[in-house]
Amino acid sequence: MRMIRSITAYILLVSTYGITLLMAALGRMIPHRPWKPTGRILVTGTFHNPNWYLSHITPLVRSGVKEVILVVDELQLPLPGVTFVYWPRWLSKVLTRPGARAITVMLAGHRYRPDLYMGYHLGPGACTALIAGKLMGRPTCYQMTGGPVEIMGGGVYAAEGIGVALRRPTRLVESMGLAVVRQFDLMIVRGNKAREFLADRGVRESVAIITGSVNISKQLPPCRRDFHIIFVGRLSPIKQVHQFIDVVNAVKRHIPDVKAAIVGNGPLEEELRTYAKQLGLAGHIEFFGQRVDVEVFLARSKIFTLTSRSEGLSIAMAEAMCAGVVPVVANIGELGNLVIDGDNGYLIEPGNIEEYTRKTVSLLHNELLWTRFSDRARQAARQHCGIETVTENWKKNLRKAISEASGSIPEEILNHELTQMEL
Repeated sequence: MRMIRSITAYILLVSTYGITLLMAALGRMIPHRPWKPTGRILVTGTFHNPNWYLSHITPLVRSGVKEVILVVDELQLPLPGVTFVYWPRWLSKVLTRPGARAITVMLAGHRYRPDLYMGYHLGPGACTALIAGKLMGRPTCYQMTGGPVEIMGGGVYAAEGIGVALRRPTRLVESMGLAVVRQFDLMIVRGNKAREFLADRGVRESVAIITGSVNISKQLPPCRRDFHIIFVGRLSPIKQVHQFIDVVNAVKRHIPDVKAAIVGNGPLEEELRTYAKQLGLAGHIEFFGQRVDVEVFLARSKIFTLTSRSEGLSIAMAEAMCAGVVPVVANIGELGNLVIDGDNGYLIEPGNIEEYTRKTVSLLHNELLWTRFSDRARQAARQHCGIETVTENWKKNLRKAISEASGSIPEEILNHELTQMEL
């Protein structure tokens, strides 16, 4: 069965990338006239939780565009400046989810005439955006949300997606993925490692580092921090939350009254609850499910622990740091862009439960050390991921991509900048 899934994944990826490259080439052959920017951009992706959605879409709305057309299949929180385009479930059953997304993106593009097409994750979101954008003669943007693992080995190391089923790295699929990436007018990565990965493979132009945003105004005033340790995120295999529970169990030997919070939901929730009970942690770990008021729990926490196998730059971690929660996290992905080991948190060798425990206990036993790290963590997150900073980065890069493609400065963005100058 695993072999069949692997072969199927290989065929699907080769077909997807091959069709994408073919349609992109066709789009370049079609004569396109210069157009007057409408001030709209079209975005498609999968948003698992409201905080992640808001952290990425809010700065796009504020970047000076007139309207964000968001093509998704799951209900999201309403946001001024965002128009939602959903496809029905029956369409996914008929055409599969990627096929339904592709049809809906093309129809939305024809209706709204966006100036730019943007997709999260290479397949299928970004591939769909690339095909639509090239056929319509508009610039395209790829958001490498998960980091280089979306491409490496054909995606076999990724958190999710078709590539996970490949079982082993595939050079052909990786090279085809890179060929698709080179077709985009703008590529967004979360940190230096991803940019270096692309540069080493010849993709050096039009690559920008833009993180998700943290809304500083949502941060709560200091309160009693009654949770020693907190995890915030999706309860899925890639997050390795079992290891988080192991850390809590190990810390309990040093701090018998340790309290931990798990905020989020996912396919492993019941399994994780059972595992915590088996370790005798029922009175030490509280599961709160998915919440829109995550800042309330962060304000009550001291240590943010992340044991993931793979990450880009965790927005949950950035939000925690912004709230003064000290990160003790795996040294993976772009987490080191925010966490300076031994200065505002600790970077831990993945899977090293003993080291997680030692660093966590040292912080919890030393209030002065924790306070110093907390202040520095808050400062780093606000400078790097504050919504004003992220919005400005989007404004600059969107303006450049759209103006170069259309031959004119996007009116909405220009008017927004003039207004800001007058203010």
